[in-house]
Amino acid sequence: MAKSPAPLSLETGMLAFARSVQITEGLFYATHSGKPEVVTPVEVLEKGVLGQSSQYNAGLQAGQSNPQSVEYAIVPQGHDGVRLGFSVRFMPLSLRPHACNNTAVGAAYARLAQAYRARGGYGTLALLYVWNIANARFAWRNRFQSDAMTVSVKSEAGELVFDPFRLSLEKPASRDELLAALVTGGAAELDGLLGGVAEGLSDDTHAGFVVKVAWDAVMEPAQEVFPSQEYVREEKADKQLSRVFAKLPTFFAGRELMQASMHSQKIGAALRHIDIWHGSETNPEPISVNPFGGVQKTGNVLRDNKSKRSFYDLRAKAEALISGLENPAVEGEISGDAHFVMANLIRGGVFGSKDQKAEANG
Repeated sequence: MAKSPAPLSLETGMLAFARSVQITEGLFYATHSGKPEVVTPVEVLEKGVLGQSSQYNAGLQAGQSNPQSVEYAIVPQGHDGVRLGFSVRFMPLSLRPHACNNTAVGAAYARLAQAYRARGGYGTLALLYVWNIANARFAWRNRFQSDAMTVSVKSEAGELVFDPFRLSLEKPASRDELLAALVTGGAAELDGLLGGVAEGLSDDTHAGFVVKVAWDAVMEPAQEVFPSQEYVREEKADKQLSRVFAKLPTFFAGRELMQASMHSQKIGAALRHIDIWHGSETNPEPISVNPFGGVQKTGNVLRDNKSKRSFYDLRAKAEALISGLENPAVEGEISGDAHFVMANLIRGGVFGSKDQKAEANG
């Protein structure tokens, strides 16, 4: 009598996926509207300020002085705009594990990705990633400091320029809404961009699809710019500085300076605001993809163990997840759970498990 095939499993003790969306560090430049050739690195400087403490502490006198030294960055004189530039490479690294200690589990992930690709799932994620580029979410606090801005996107598909104010940060844009937000470019270039991102994520015959992004915003001379803020471990902290900005050395006008920068991780967190399937009524807007649906700005966890909708809960249902893609109830339909699981594999990370079931598999 023939043996029954082993049940599908996506769980094992050691599992890792390489990051599929590789982003460079973002660099800030000052620009001039009347002189496009004038582009100056935004410099990180230091100053001392005398403020007042606003944090409640029962052991301290209320309203006491709070002297401190901080780093800052501003639009230099003779400029009236700021540019944040970076590049993104979308790569097909979610098609199979980077490391896995169980051959059958590795094959199950490859089967999941193949079925997802066949159903057009990567096209859905491409639309969401491009939405978060076009809406300038990656500029974070800087996005709310200007009334006029554009996002230019250059790739093999051509050059597109979007007006971020025509797009919502809460509601994902459709292809037609992205088209309506264009200042420069048309349907052919937009479709080429969307198709290129989807292909970059899913076609392992190529090294990926590269997109060059530039956010340009009108700002006043001496207006403050907000790069990433460094999280400095206590043993490496500069006791003289209470705020340290991200910066990279560069040469300009015959001298070395420290240019304001945005961490690739922070840009990546913005582009990953594509989890629209978490189902939370109290936090309905898209959140950054992560296994437990953690929301950093509020401390909420939308996919905790109680919800049974975390990455680990969903992958435990391997049979249903894969069969739902290979044999959908509605042709072409993909569940939000499948989108979420694949978005986590694109994000990358170590997804091993130490529970007894995984140890048995691994």
